[in-house]
Amino acid sequence: MTTNQLTTAIARILSQRFTNISIHPSTGNNNSNPDTKGLTYRLLSAQLTRERSDRFVLSHAFEIRWLDPNDIPATLPDELFEALETIDVEGTSYRATEMRWETENDTPRMLVYYTMRTTKVSESARTMQQLEQRPTALKATRE
Repeated sequence: MTTNQLTTAIARILSQRFTNISIHPSTGNNNSNPDTKGLTYRLLSAQLTRERSDRFVLSHAFEIRWLDPNDIPATLPDELFEALETIDVEGTSYRATEMRWETENDTPRMLVYYTMRTTKVSESARTMQQLEQRPTALKATRE
């Protein structure tokens, strides 16, 4: 699973669950236009960490923001938790490892973290080749 696939899955889930709310990627600008309503989403970080020589941990942190702090639907946090707790990425379900609803500079946001463990698949070992043996005649010599 790639970061783009995960981001696309989050956008799809938000669009499916909140059909009458405007949903779009964040521009990275935290100063929202007061006339703007709806949700934005963005990837905060993606990190690949080696646990062992063949095991890795892939971590993603996403931010979902409600753009109008003066008009927050009362059920929004619960609906976001429900929508993002388990998501489907190309046929595989991923469960959030942490979800937090908080306020930053009077703008409500949800932080969602997804962590996956992966194993590096080693190259397949070559199978033993067949050894060809030919009979040979040995001559004995005297000294």
